[in-house]
This record gives sequence, C-alpha cells and structure tokens, in this order.
Amino acid sequence: MSSSLGAPLAVFLLSMIPIAEARFAIPFGMSMGLSPAASFGWAFLGSCMIAPILLIILIPIINALSKTKFFSKIGKFLYDKFEKKSRQVADGDEKNDSDQSQDGKKFKFTKRDVKRMAGTAGFVAIPLPLTGVWTGSAVASITKIGFVKGLVSIIAGNAVACGIITLIGFLFADYVNYITLAFLAIAILVVVFLIVKFIIYKPDASVEDNGNAQDSPNGDKE
Repeated sequence: MSSSLGAPLAVFLLSMIPIAEARFAIPFGMSMGLSPAASFGWAFLGSCMIAPILLIILIPIINALSKTKFFSKIGKFLYDKFEKKSRQVADGDEKNDSDQSQDGKKFKFTKRDVKRMAGTAGFVAIPLPLTGVWTGSAVASITKIGFVKGLVSIIAGNAVACGIITLIGFLFADYVNYITLAFLAIAILVVVFLIVKFIIYKPDASVEDNGNAQDSPNGDKE
C-alpha cells in the first residue's frame, strides 16, 4: 500500500467487488493518501470495467446455479432479490413491451426504453450497498433493456454515485478514515443481513421458473 501503485490498484480492485464497489473504494483510497480525483478515477474505472462482463454473464450464471443440486437455493435466492429490484425499474410499463423495435431499427428508443434506462441509472446512482453496478447489471438484464442501453445507464448512474461519494470525502476530508470505517461497517451488516435472509429463504413458484423468464442477458437485441 505504501508504494505508488499500491493504493490505486487496491481502489481499482475493491471497486469491482460486490457490495463494497466504488462506495467503499473511494473513501478507502482517500484514507490511503490518494487525492479525491484519483480515488474517483480509479474506482470509477474499475467499477465500469466490470459492468459489461456482468451484463453478459451474471444472470446466466445465477440461472445455471438455480438448476444445480447443491447451489439451487442460492441461485434462486439471488435471482429473486434481483427480480424484486427490477420491479422498481420496470413496474407499470409491461404494457409497452410490444412497442419496442417494431420497425426493426437497431437503436430505436421507445418510452419503455427511456423509462427503464432512467430507472436503472437512478437506481445505480444511489450511493448505498446493493444499489451499485452489480445489482444494476442484474436489473438491466432482467428488464431486458438491451446490452448497450443497459451499459450506458449503469455507467451514467455509477458516475453520479462516485461523484456523490467523492464529494462527501472531499467535504469531510478530516474524517475520511471514519467514513471508510462507516462504509465498511455498513457492508458487513449488509452481508450479515443477506446471510440471515438466505437461511430463512424459501423459493416461491415464480422463482422456480426464473431460468425460463430470463434466457438471455441482453434481452432485446440492440
């Protein structure tokens, strides 16, 4: 960490880890002596680089886990969590599903697309655990807004979230160590909460068929 590359590399890698992501990586970088701009840059870069990969593989991996004997429960648990988050983005616009790409244009934007892109971006922009790039990627896949549209939404929301966290760190620079510890404590509590939820979780009928509900991470083709 004391080397010139130690702190930037740590911030870059931390920003890719679920739950922690840039929310924890940015104040951590500042506590290690990086400037607010450098912390923002490395965290934003790392969290954005993982987004296209997650859009392609996250939901298919979860669906694959759901069909295995030993990991069925965790796969269904994760899909159920992400599916509930996606309802916040897609609720009320299912009736517009038939409107999309009716004329065959690759990058046509319908009202449904705009609403879901804005919802996904706004969701990712909230600088709290479980609202970052990982969850945003799952939500974009489940709502089927498409790879390019989903990626643009996630990057836009991530930029806002990173900016908010950087601003907080800058304004309260004297307390950045405490801010880092606070984010770490929140992350740990979230993990404990998820473990408890997983232990008591019982899949419902709708979750049993999640593999059929989401066969492709890209949804409608761009």
